[in-house]
Amino acid sequence: MPVVEEAPLAPVAHRLTHREMTIVYLMSAGNTTPEIAKLLELRPRTVENHKRHIYEKLGVGSQSHAVAKAIWLGLLQPGRPQAAENLYAPVEPRAACDPGRGILAVLMGQASGSRDEVATILVSERVPLVVARKRDELIHDHWLRWNRAPIVVVLVDPVPEDWSAATSLHAPTVVICGSDVPGQLAIASALAHNAGGLVTKKDVADGLGAILSVVAQGFLVMSLEYAQTLMKWAPSPSLVVPELTARERDILGSIACGHTIRQTARSLGIAAKTVENTQARLFRKLGARNRMEALSIADAQGLIRQVSPVGGA
Repeated sequence: MPVVEEAPLAPVAHRLTHREMTIVYLMSAGNTTPEIAKLLELRPRTVENHKRHIYEKLGVGSQSHAVAKAIWLGLLQPGRPQAAENLYAPVEPRAACDPGRGILAVLMGQASGSRDEVATILVSERVPLVVARKRDELIHDHWLRWNRAPIVVVLVDPVPEDWSAATSLHAPTVVICGSDVPGQLAIASALAHNAGGLVTKKDVADGLGAILSVVAQGFLVMSLEYAQTLMKWAPSPSLVVPELTARERDILGSIACGHTIRQTARSLGIAAKTVENTQARLFRKLGARNRMEALSIADAQGLIRQVSPVGGA
């Protein structure tokens, strides 16, 4: 089967806010509206309002269709900058790094005791750092773009506005939370922005330089408390990637396009009952209860990239 090409960027009018991107991520993990409300400490009605805005911006009519569209657009794929207020803006890449140079830490976050403590740790470990006090100046800072040392952004207790500057640098990001208590919103936000590290201030006291080095090499570092919280959200796909039949791959591709059962039947030239039966077998193989879970599990197992869109996206 041909590999699905990366979807083009959505129109500027379809921008999602920071909160909406967080909710899309939680929906993709299989959370219901009450569960999302509990995780984000919101009222269910507020979550429903956000979901309605998401549907309007993505041009869809349901939660499963929204997740499918987000996956198809690449919003839930790793490696795509996802700054909330500047989600689709093109960003000028940095100059290539020279091998062998030490890491330069770009320290960001609101002025606070926590940020000062992190700066002290970096200095004590002899890690070169720049403290970014003005986000807009950082985004357009010429010397920083042409600095040839590997850069790792260090975000201390970030607010939504910090992410536009962080992602503009095309550099891995480590998020440090001053509180030792895992915050659901902090985890969802960091993952939605493809952060390479999510750690507590307590953990970085034992060696921040080592964390930055690992993240700079493309690995994910997460404090145990956050990892345990994350595991409560995640669906439980099978460790073995199931082998799908050609018809099941067709159905998966149609689900990824957001098609209804009738639209799928019409596109494939088969009966709606056949679609339902094949879809049921697909769900059993993936260990999914519904279309949204099927998309999330299939994407995690790399199956979405192996199917072709049915009748267009």
